[in-house]
Amino acid sequence: MAGGRPKRWNSREALNKDIASYWEYCNENNKPPTIAGLAYYLNCDRQTIYNYAKDDEFFDIIKRARNYIMMCLEEEAIINGKAGTIFVMKQYGYTDKQELDTTVKGDQFIKALSHFTDKL
Repeated sequence: MAGGRPKRWNSREALNKDIASYWEYCNENNKPPTIAGLAYYLNCDRQTIYNYAKDDEFFDIIKRARNYIMMCLEEEAIINGKAGTIFVMKQYGYTDKQELDTTVKGDQFIKALSHFTDKL
């Protein structure tokens, strides 16, 4: 392979099998699935997983794995509300900001204005 290391997984089936093995490990050991955990279990770097996501052949497999991990994190946050889970979710782009609508409709403004002027 010119300019790089040979691929670790040469088939979708092999990658799916290894990811499924990690899910089993997590279930059997009561561990939450994570990208770092997946990389450690597969004896590779997290960046390797992200690189496979760039390959059309493996994109959907990695996307599904990431979605499963995010689902588990969301469920953990909803059920237990642990700060660590919330912190990790923020690293994945979740936010806890509130959006407020501060616009006033015309008739509401007139009502508020007339109420104010009645007091003068």
